[in-house]
Amino acid sequence: MSPSFMKLLLLLIPVLGFLSVEENEIEVISNPHDIKVCSTVSKNLDTLLEPYHLLTKPLQTQADTFLNIKFRKVLTVPIPVYHMKQPGRISGAELEFDLVLVKDLTKAGMTMIREVTVNNELAGDSWFPGYYWAPIVMSCDGNYWQHVGWKFTAGEQNVQTLPHFYALMVQLKDKETADNIAHIGGFRAPGWIASALI
Repeated sequence: MSPSFMKLLLLLIPVLGFLSVEENEIEVISNPHDIKVCSTVSKNLDTLLEPYHLLTKPLQTQADTFLNIKFRKVLTVPIPVYHMKQPGRISGAELEFDLVLVKDLTKAGMTMIREVTVNNELAGDSWFPGYYWAPIVMSCDGNYWQHVGWKFTAGEQNVQTLPHFYALMVQLKDKETADNIAHIGGFRAPGWIASALI
């Protein structure tokens, strides 16, 4: 084998490694909190992110809403998956969510989502202290809005390190049945979110 062929082979090994099963560890599904599934949104959710946008370093979390953190590999890189619950002071349902964080959405994803404005006092009560949250939604064929996650925007102390990021809802599969697959999902937006968009 020639030295130049060996160099090419060595350069391709990491690329070929990306073709492993880990490439599909994040897939699109609807959120388990929603009974009605929008197939249009489900088809488009995987266009919201690229693996290189995933945040790999865990962020500080709000103590009373953080339940745990698990790591799932995406392209051989461990990605934190946050298991959070809504605080009772904001929602009596205290729904639980698994979330992956991305520093940005894809350009195509940005054209498909809408950010819902929330007053700063409420938005400041955040899973990630120092960041204000706003729900992000996608249209389901113009019939209703499907909630797919949140945008977190930095307050003054975090604006230079990470000005904003997105938390997308995921569902983790059991290790024995699905090789640690994380599915991106969403659910039908509650009335208060939908009415804020009109």
